[in-house]
Amino acid sequence: MTPLTPFTPQQLQACLARLGLPPQPPAATLQTLERLVDAALHHLPFENLDVLLARPVAIEPEAVFAKVVEGGRGGYCFELNSLFARLLASLGYRISLLVARVRWGMPAEVERTQQSHLLLRIELDEGPYLADVGFGGANPPRPLPLVIGEELPGGWRIAPHDGDELELALHTASGWQALYRFTLQPQHWVDYLPRNWYTSTHPDSVFRKSLRVALSEGDRRLTLLDGQFGWRDAKGNAEQRRILDVDELIEVLRGRFHLRLPPATAEALREPLARLL
Repeated sequence: MTPLTPFTPQQLQACLARLGLPPQPPAATLQTLERLVDAALHHLPFENLDVLLARPVAIEPEAVFAKVVEGGRGGYCFELNSLFARLLASLGYRISLLVARVRWGMPAEVERTQQSHLLLRIELDEGPYLADVGFGGANPPRPLPLVIGEELPGGWRIAPHDGDELELALHTASGWQALYRFTLQPQHWVDYLPRNWYTSTHPDSVFRKSLRVALSEGDRRLTLLDGQFGWRDAKGNAEQRRILDVDELIEVLRGRFHLRLPPATAEALREPLARLL
C-alpha cells in the first residue's frame, strides 16, 4: 500500500469529516482542491510530538490514517502530505509524489540540504499544480500552479535554480525567502522510508531538537516553536508571546492546535517540553 492507494468508502467519509467537510465525495476540480487544501491547513496540525517522545513515526498509510484521522493528531510532511495524497487519489485526482530539499531558515552558506520534504504534484484540466499541507508555519495557503519564473498570487514564485532543480520562494519584507528546492521527477514511496527515519531519529534532525507546531485559524497561521507562540496573517500582521509553563504549553497544544492528547501522552510530554522552555 502507498499514498496513491485510495481509501475505502468508510475511510473517505471519515477523512472528509476530519477536515470538517460534508460526507459526499466532491468532484476532482481545481476549486475542490483549493477547498481541500484550506480545510487540511485548518484541521490537520503540523506537529512533531512523537519525535520528541522518541516514539517511532510510522508513515505506512494505515498507520497515518489511524493517528491523524482516528486519533485526532497531526504530523509532519511524510504523514500529512501522504494522507492528503490518499484523499486526492480517492477522489480521482492524478497525483505524483515529489521530494524537496528544505531551505527555509537555512543559512545561505549551506549549499545543499537532504531530501527531507514530501510534496505533491496534481494534474488538472487547468494544468499541473503543486499542493503541500505539511510544511509548517510558512505553508503555502493554496495549491500553486506549476508556472516557472512568474510571481504568483500571494507573493509566491517557482523559479529555476540549478540544473533541473526548481525553488519555491515567498516574497517577504526582507526579500525572497526560499522554502525548498525540488525536481519534477516522480518518486517511489519506498524511498521516503529512510528519509522519514532520518527526520524522526537522527540527532541532527531539527525535529529532535525543538517543538514545531502550526495550524491555520481563520485568516491567521498559528505557530509554536518551543515556547514561542504566535500568529501571522496574509497582510503581515503578527503577534508573539513566550510560554514559560509546561501546563500552559500543553493547554495551548490542546486548545489552540486542537491536538487530542490523552492524559498519559500529556504526562509523557512534560519532561521533553520542559527542556525546551
